[in-house]
Amino acid sequence: MASPVDVLVAVPAHDEQDHIDACLNSVVEAVARARAEGVVADAVVGVAAHRCSDRTAALAGRLLAESSVEGAVWEDWTSETVGEVRDRAIRRLTGRWGSGQRQRWVFNTDADSIAPVDWITTCLRLAHASGSSAVAGLVELLDWEASPQARHDYRRILASGLHTTGHTHVYGANLAIRMDAYAAVGGFPAVLHGEDQAIVQRLRRAGHPVLTPLQPVVRTSGRMPGRASHGLGALLQTLVGQHVGQTAVTDLPLVPETT
Repeated sequence: MASPVDVLVAVPAHDEQDHIDACLNSVVEAVARARAEGVVADAVVGVAAHRCSDRTAALAGRLLAESSVEGAVWEDWTSETVGEVRDRAIRRLTGRWGSGQRQRWVFNTDADSIAPVDWITTCLRLAHASGSSAVAGLVELLDWEASPQARHDYRRILASGLHTTGHTHVYGANLAIRMDAYAAVGGFPAVLHGEDQAIVQRLRRAGHPVLTPLQPVVRTSGRMPGRASHGLGALLQTLVGQHVGQTAVTDLPLVPETT
């Protein structure tokens, strides 16, 4: 097994008081599992409360203060784009690290998402085994109210991106990047949307291998519209709009079946 690494987990949040506890609890559990299995040494979790008008920052601060991991919460009133929020959060968290010699990784998720307990452990083991600089995983929707036809259309979009070695999808809610590779490509670009796809493109153009496994899967909100314009929530709203009048359901699977 590879030597343990240091990790930081960056969580951008905008008015997420209803979701932040579940998100951070899942992240803390994933960090604890990775430490227990000797995959992670030091870890820090940070929440960037971006222009929040609710109790997101206070709830996040309380939870992290009571957790077993080092945490940081701050209010970001100046970032103009989601790309800036993510990048500034990561750079702020790296300032909390000393001059250690261990390899370092940044894990990205969203405040309306829930990571599986093996999220960090599995991503790191897959990356080490494959020599990858980044791991871009899949997401599964939570509580998406859509008709069977809309859900079928979404599954078809997901399935169209599957291939023999993984998939072509990229989600900021399930993206891990080795820190030296992140810095080498300049981090997340300051774009209004698609910052996750943009940084993966940067990594690949610079010759950094990006692994796209089918597991582990992060669960993320199926609300419409989402917090980011033109993001996943906008796609879901478009699919629902194509089948207006049909009965909505929430219990059909939304992860492509694999064999």
